[in-house]
Amino acid sequence: MRLAPTLAAALLPAAAFAQTVAPPSGVGVDRVTLHPGETRAFTLAPGQAHQLLVATDPAHPAARAITVHYEVTGGTSRITAISRTGTTLGFTVLADPDGDGGFKPAGDIANLPGNGTPVSRDWPGDLGTINIGDFVGGPHGDRPHQPSGD
Repeated sequence: MRLAPTLAAALLPAAAFAQTVAPPSGVGVDRVTLHPGETRAFTLAPGQAHQLLVATDPAHPAARAITVHYEVTGGTSRITAISRTGTTLGFTVLADPDGDGGFKPAGDIANLPGNGTPVSRDWPGDLGTINIGDFVGGPHGDRPHQPSGD
């Protein structure tokens, strides 16, 4: 039996999508990976006990989207996030500075207002590839959500 590409993609583990450049449209993942200079936009959807991130076009984000831009300039890593969810959120940041795929907690972005006000956080040095997720606030599954990062 041959599965349709959309159904096959939905059956793959979310972790596999987190390592790709971008998930297929409409597929929710637990975390999103960004390289320096990249911008991602997504909406939040309730998961079992966590948030699912559903990709949207960063140039024309969907209503209630979160947009995250990551850049490294002059020896400083900066993450800027804008949320239009209507709810104050926070999320964790994992970093892979040496490029070996071993993401480690780098910190978090807390108190991101849901009214479109940008929030930025700087880290000394180059975080390399980053992975964001563990959103706290907004729609949830059937249990309280706790961030797993630093």
